[in-house]
Amino acid sequence: MNRPSEQEVEDLIKYCSDKWKTVPIARKWVEVMRIIEYDKLEKRCQESLKCLIFEGSIASDESKVKVLRNQIRWAGNHSLSVLIYKFDLNIVSTRRDKIFYELKDFLMNLPKEEWHYQ
Repeated sequence: MNRPSEQEVEDLIKYCSDKWKTVPIARKWVEVMRIIEYDKLEKRCQESLKCLIFEGSIASDESKVKVLRNQIRWAGNHSLSVLIYKFDLNIVSTRRDKIFYELKDFLMNLPKEEWHYQ
């Protein structure tokens, strides 16, 4: 499987904001973290990719959306809009080429009641 194109990544980001969607509900956002193999990330990378639930629940919708977009970009092995952009995005897994497509399938198949909305 090939690395997803930047257009595929941006299309998924757009899909995740269509119809006033912001982020998946908490238990589904935790699943996003499992898919992107969050636990395998270096600590310095985790901060910008940690979903804002529980202690982050007071975070703004804008902050939550930014994290989800970074998670999608991370999965797509493309640059992030945060300081970790300087790090090698290939450090996590040998299955990086599959992570994006697994995430895409997951997010695109979430029922509307499993999303938060603006």
